[in-house]
Amino acid sequence: MLDVLRDGGHPLALISNATSETAEAWPQSSLARRLDVAVFSCEVGLAKPDPAIYRIAAERLGVAPSECVFVGDGADGELAGAAAVGMTVLRTTEHNDTDPSWGGCAFANLGDLPTLLRESTVLFSASTLDGRLG
Repeated sequence: MLDVLRDGGHPLALISNATSETAEAWPQSSLARRLDVAVFSCEVGLAKPDPAIYRIAAERLGVAPSECVFVGDGADGELAGAAAVGMTVLRTTEHNDTDPSWGGCAFANLGDLPTLLRESTVLFSASTLDGRLG
């Protein structure tokens, strides 16, 4: 899915509260080459849902937070943190659903994400979504 999104022109970022061991191993991960930016809480001294960590990811992508779509399952209050900086938020329930009370858009299959982004003018008419995934 990451390759499909990148091939579609979507810059991609990871925001993670993972351990320092994970951050150290990241460059050797097969996922690292599929993402443009990785922001680890242990490296920046901030953790989700602190709005500043989302701003860092957007800045590293070279876009405003309002130009980003944040996709997450809701762990660590991440959905509210992303929304607080103006990102469009999509809750995925495919692998885990840790915030079922989230009132925003939710989807069950990550394979649907490219279609959701293409149809963004219908789904998020009140948003400033321009097809970027952050």
